[in-house]
Amino acid sequence: MNVDSKSIMHIQNQIRNRTVLSVALVVFVFASALPKNVSADELKEAKVTQVVQDVKVVPSGAAARPVVVNETVSQGNAVQTGTQSRSELTFRDQTITRLGEKTIYNIGGGRTIELGSGQFLLYVPKKAGGAQVKMGPVTAAISG
Repeated sequence: MNVDSKSIMHIQNQIRNRTVLSVALVVFVFASALPKNVSADELKEAKVTQVVQDVKVVPSGAAARPVVVNETVSQGNAVQTGTQSRSELTFRDQTITRLGEKTIYNIGGGRTIELGSGQFLLYVPKKAGGAQVKMGPVTAAISG
């Protein structure tokens, strides 16, 4: 059975679209019952709690460099994972963001999560506040 390249590309696009929708669904499920009583300052920096393979920090206006466990990444910087790589960030309020491969995650301020590309899993503890997720042209707001 021969499969042409257009069919393969079509299947890959369908898988990619389903992945984006799945990630958005996971974010909605985890953040749907969150109250809004936590300071926005708590998401301005995160500690890197896991690094698997190729993970870099991209400082604002500087070249990317490897990141290490226990390093603090501040607002205005991004964390980028390579192929078959992943990372975990833990914020002061114990919000945890796990990044999958080929992901660019911008550390913002407040409760806005900016995803340049890739996929992530977001865990927000009870009473930590709502969240807003920006993924390219899609923005989703979640509040308690």
